[in-house]
This record gives sequence, C-alpha cells and structure tokens, in this order.
Amino acid sequence: MALALVVQLPANGPFGTDDDFELCSRLEHELGAALGASGECDRARIEAGFISVRVEAIAEPGDAFRAVKEALARLAALHRATVVLETRCAADPDDIDRQRLWPAAQAARVA
Repeated sequence: MALALVVQLPANGPFGTDDDFELCSRLEHELGAALGASGECDRARIEAGFISVRVEAIAEPGDAFRAVKEALARLAALHRATVVLETRCAADPDDIDRQRLWPAAQAARVA
C-alpha cells in the first residue's frame, strides 16, 4: 500500500501569476525542509487554476500531515489549502482511495 498527500491551493487564473510561481517555489522548499524523513516532496505545478504538490514515500501519514500543515502555516497559506491523503491498493495501483484531511471541517472520503 503506497501513501501520498496531495496539497492544493487556488491559483490566480488557469495558469497562475508571478506570485503563484513564487508560492510554488516557496512551497517546495518549505515542504522539503519540514518533511525530513516523513516523505518526499514532488515538484509543485500550476494546472487548471490550482497549485498542486504531491508528497510521496510516506511512512507515517500523521507525521507527514503535521509537517505539511506547519509548512503551510509558515507560508500563511493554510487557510486556502486542501490536503488529500491518497492510498493506493498494492494489488491494483489504479485503485486509489482518497480522503480529504484539510480543511478539517470538510474532512471526508472523496471520489
């Protein structure tokens, strides 16, 4: 079973602005520093009006989630973020269970 966190923030327009690109860079740096051994930060992307970054190779989801929340708080972006936990089935990697972890008020399984 492989675990990943997907962090999304709204971008300004479909392709983002210079500020959004700066946030992508800072997000990658902050997440990489905060995660340590809790996971590996992939490159941030801007697609379809969202800044997205994946955190892969997660051993303990709670530790990785706390690190992601702390990094988002340092960037003053926690209030805008959505964080989803993806769990891939070992027998069928195309079978992905998604659970929204943040915002806490909207925590639920997602299709």
